[in-house]
Amino acid sequence: MQISAIILYGINGEKRILPFNIGSVNIITGKSKTGKSAIGDIIEYCFGGKSCNIADGFVREHVSWYALQLIHNGEYLIVAREKPSGTTTSKCCYLLGAKNIPDDLTNATPINVEGLEKIISTKLGISENTYDPPAYQSRRSISANVRHSLSYCLQSQDEIASQKILFHRQAETYVEQSIKDTLPYFLGIVGKNALSLKSERKQLKRKLKILSKTLEELKQLKGNGLDRATALLAEAREIGILSEDALVDMSDYQSIRNAMNMAYNWEPVINNAVTGIDHISMLQDQLEDVQKEIESIGVQIRNINEYLEQVNGYNIEINHQKNRLISIGLFEQIDFDPNHCPLCSKPVDTPLPCTQDILNSIQDLSNKLDNVSHESPYLIKYIDDLKNTRQNLIDVSHSLQVEINAIYDENKEALRIKDVNVRRGRVIGRIGLWLESVAFLDDAEKTKKQIKDMESRLKEINELLDANSEEKSLINQISNLVDQWAKDLDLEHSEYPYSFDPSKLTVIVNRDPPVTLQQLGSGSNWLGCHLITLFALHTVFIQNKRPVPRFLFLDQPSQVYFPPESNDKNVDSEEIRKIYDFIFKRVKELSPDMQVIIVDHADINEAYFQESVIEKWWDGKKLVPINWS
Repeated sequence: MQISAIILYGINGEKRILPFNIGSVNIITGKSKTGKSAIGDIIEYCFGGKSCNIADGFVREHVSWYALQLIHNGEYLIVAREKPSGTTTSKCCYLLGAKNIPDDLTNATPINVEGLEKIISTKLGISENTYDPPAYQSRRSISANVRHSLSYCLQSQDEIASQKILFHRQAETYVEQSIKDTLPYFLGIVGKNALSLKSERKQLKRKLKILSKTLEELKQLKGNGLDRATALLAEAREIGILSEDALVDMSDYQSIRNAMNMAYNWEPVINNAVTGIDHISMLQDQLEDVQKEIESIGVQIRNINEYLEQVNGYNIEINHQKNRLISIGLFEQIDFDPNHCPLCSKPVDTPLPCTQDILNSIQDLSNKLDNVSHESPYLIKYIDDLKNTRQNLIDVSHSLQVEINAIYDENKEALRIKDVNVRRGRVIGRIGLWLESVAFLDDAEKTKKQIKDMESRLKEINELLDANSEEKSLINQISNLVDQWAKDLDLEHSEYPYSFDPSKLTVIVNRDPPVTLQQLGSGSNWLGCHLITLFALHTVFIQNKRPVPRFLFLDQPSQVYFPPESNDKNVDSEEIRKIYDFIFKRVKELSPDMQVIIVDHADINEAYFQESVIEKWWDGKKLVPINWS
């Protein structure tokens, strides 16, 4: 899958087509702030990116839809996404077989981001796949899709010469791990039937665990050979559930099993004395009920006594206040003008309560005092009744306890029999458990065979899924290309073997001690490591017909060779020529299966370079036409 064109649909109704050549190098050279870096963001957004990273400014202000015309195996596909009002939108559409680019998207099929991603993944040939993390890790399973493949197809301006990372968005949360998890699929290390094999392996492991656990538990129940049965038979004789006369050949499994069955089927002799135990239980229940009622009555008595104490205190205080009021004659007829002071007869600002209000309040106080005085004798009588009831219950409790003690004394033999029978029941239970276990163990050979067959199948599946040898071969192939090209670019320490480490997603110089990308110096070495790794991976992808888009977008690879003040000037130097020479050689070797799109300040005066220039944005030309403003 390669990019035939980028299409911008303006809010003014016009469209801008930026065409690309298939299977070759495409270069856009120009000054800063012309929209070069937005090309990579548009590609990622139209491939189902989670957010729109196109910078705010002229491009976002004047474009309503971003679209790509893709070509894969001779078939054209247009995918488009609406400009979001915020960071993203789920509004997308697509056109199948659209070789001619339409003036608008009215005939396109609307779809959401997930659907768009699935359509591109299917067209690309990404089959159903799942990577299951190891059991000791908590992260979820992951399925490789087209968005994961973009890790090897895009290099933004701040990534292409990074010392810390090799791949697109590798520095973002969870992305590095997702690259590690999905790279084996894109390399072809995981076969097409891996999903069904993994599912079968998971089910087999579950069944094997259950069978193995069951077998182990049964072995534990049986004990060490016949030792467990010998101990149980000895205990059975001791407590009388197996006759002393019973003959048991301890060397014969069937004889032992017959004796165990005999003990297991023993029936207790019914003793009438035991029925006294049932009567004790009934009396104990009655005693418990009586004691609870005694306790409840005690609580009521305490609560009423506390209430009476409070009433008496209130009564004393009210009488004291009443006597004071009587002493000043307030319970007699009161008559005065509420607008004048009753003592000095002077007018008052706030009228006093009328005489009737005062008399009503005094009368209410007197009534309450009378009610309290009448209430106390009834409460005292109620307490006396409760105490009598409690005493009667105490007498009943005593009688019940005496009766229980008497039954205990009379039924010691019954209790002894009960204890023996309880012990017998426990032994019989253990014997029953042993008999069940040996019954299952009679079929243990069949279970063992099932376990053996499952283990054999698991081994077979593991061998089918074991990609160590294939993975090692592919990684060696990538590392050989990385090493060869590191020497071609004369990278630092290239006299030592270079290799790619997929577990750490880095380039390693195999000297003593080893040196990683992060430990190399100079931007030219970092840029070189990125290029040799990405082209080595794409070489393997193409050779093995893996479902990875056949394009690589590079944003300003020449930036490490010129100072920032040169940003708005054409750049040309021997170092830059060496980098471009390397890129053109790789694309030629992989032609027509590899497309490279480069945006850069470099403008090399060589025929091969100028023939690959799609557009030059030096004299006012930009990604979005100026006349759209």
